[in-house]
Amino acid sequence: MKQRYIYYTLLAALTATGCTEDIDLPLKSQGTRMLVVEGQITSDTTAHQIRLSYTSDYYETGENEVEGAGVTVSEGTNNYVLTEDPGQKGLFKTAADFYGVPGKTYRLTITGVDSDQDGEAETYTSESTMPALPVLDSIRVAVVHKFYTDVLQISYYSQEDPTPDDAYLYRASINNFMVTDSLHEWSFTDDELFNGQRAEDEPVLYLDQEIEQYKVKDGDQIMLELSHISYHYYQFLDDTLWEFYGSSPLSGNPANIRTNISGPRKAWGFFAAYSTDRKVKVLKIKADK
Repeated sequence: MKQRYIYYTLLAALTATGCTEDIDLPLKSQGTRMLVVEGQITSDTTAHQIRLSYTSDYYETGENEVEGAGVTVSEGTNNYVLTEDPGQKGLFKTAADFYGVPGKTYRLTITGVDSDQDGEAETYTSESTMPALPVLDSIRVAVVHKFYTDVLQISYYSQEDPTPDDAYLYRASINNFMVTDSLHEWSFTDDELFNGQRAEDEPVLYLDQEIEQYKVKDGDQIMLELSHISYHYYQFLDDTLWEFYGSSPLSGNPANIRTNISGPRKAWGFFAAYSTDRKVKVLKIKADK
């Protein structure tokens, strides 16, 4: 299995060893702002979120959230209106009892946006089909010495769907606290090398025990969250992570990040629908030694 997490962790370590110098660059204005969409619908029962903002020039400061937009999600039969959070500008939420259904296609519609500030309202749309619910049979957790340090290794057991072009996202919690809450901490992969195969004790996350938020002790509850994501969302995550770390001397210039947001003007971001399964394991460090 191809593991992005390991590669990017090593890349970050190598990057950190380079020399740095402050340089003020006279960057030109982008000329016009664009809509940015961040959000997802999952199989969890919760208040799902869509965040809207505008791009801004690099040195520009101030608020850039989109206020007062109309945001709806539909699966062909029902139309769900999202409500803007009164405490967070640009954050729109479904009702708390909403959940997505695997196999259904969800259409996001955003109205009342004026990205080019010409006084004319714009409408943007996006569609995403929720993949089948993944079957996570069990997980194994252990503190092992790897990559020249002690890491919490999280492995899983599961039968992979034989359909090609599947992709998966892995995240972890320690004692009900999500410790991999940022993109650069996630692990994700497509099924190119293991399509239709069974995963037996397959490592998917390594949490460095020298990092405070990853530190574990005997008796901690470790949860692995496995999400079945679309191949297009996987490509978006991969593109975004490459932009985050930048190009290496051996690679070419980064391409534009792919998006599934359509409208009268170019927009950024991604609307994703995916299903999720979870398993919890109590860590027994003494038994591992």
